[in-house]
Amino acid sequence: MIYDINYFYRRYHQIESDFLEIMDFIHISDQFGDPCYKIGSSKLMDFCLKVGSEIETLFREILNDKKFDSEPDIATKRENQNIKVYRDVIEAKYNLRDYSLYVKSIKTEIFPFINFDSTTPEWFKIYSKDKHNKLNLIQNWNMRHSLFSLGALLLLVINHPSVEDKVFNRGEFSNLIEIFNLLGSAPRFCQSVI
Repeated sequence: MIYDINYFYRRYHQIESDFLEIMDFIHISDQFGDPCYKIGSSKLMDFCLKVGSEIETLFREILNDKKFDSEPDIATKRENQNIKVYRDVIEAKYNLRDYSLYVKSIKTEIFPFINFDSTTPEWFKIYSKDKHNKLNLIQNWNMRHSLFSLGALLLLVINHPSVEDKVFNRGEFSNLIEIFNLLGSAPRFCQSVI
């Protein structure tokens, strides 16, 4: 099986469908302090594990791409992958912190990797800390984390190495996504066609 952007887009679409199902019960708002973002549940915990695992898989896939072969000490970094390695190596090339997504239903722009050059996103900290303790995850993971992590997953999908040097139709791709518009999120290593 080839694990290219099409594979990861299908995975994204499955996870996005899970988020839409959750939104049938928890409506989101353009005010991130609203109560809807403070709710935790076993359904959100399951979502966290699914999206977090997919994000880690994509980070690994990106880091293992040949474009990073000349990175100093890359063999050790690939053997000991973690969020600091992703920040130091991938963020330096991709500038994920600058990517924005427009949340269609609440007409709000978000930056899933904001300040990623210097800090780990809150949603990733919680996922990493509690992924082996589901009871803590139910208490600590919420709808805001779900929204931002889903956005992060989409940004990693559109930056998959198989897209490099290819034409990427951002507008056409956005039409296939229900939650987000891509806005300023053209893949770093390919031509963007609007």
